[in-house]
Amino acid sequence: MNVNIDDKAKKWIESKGKPVRIEIMQMQGCCVIGPPELVATPGKPKAEEQFNEIKLDNISIYIHKHIRVKDTLILKLSGISFLKSISAKAVLI
Repeated sequence: MNVNIDDKAKKWIESKGKPVRIEIMQMQGCCVIGPPELVATPGKPKAEEQFNEIKLDNISIYIHKHIRVKDTLILKLSGISFLKSISAKAVLI
């Protein structure tokens, strides 16, 4: 799986000193189930056996084994000031 991470996101992750885990989240309402979305969260997964680890430079990225992307998984920094977080974008298969 190809993973692309921009420089701002890389610096932010390194400053946190933690790996990043990527999971799928399915939004669900009372009547409708939304499309699956990728969620990036700082920290190591509790059930590491359910994730594949990819290393980019000094950063560990744990990607859930059920995630299949068409081309490239892109990680970017989003938000402002202390509300910054990592966002994950990809076309899921």
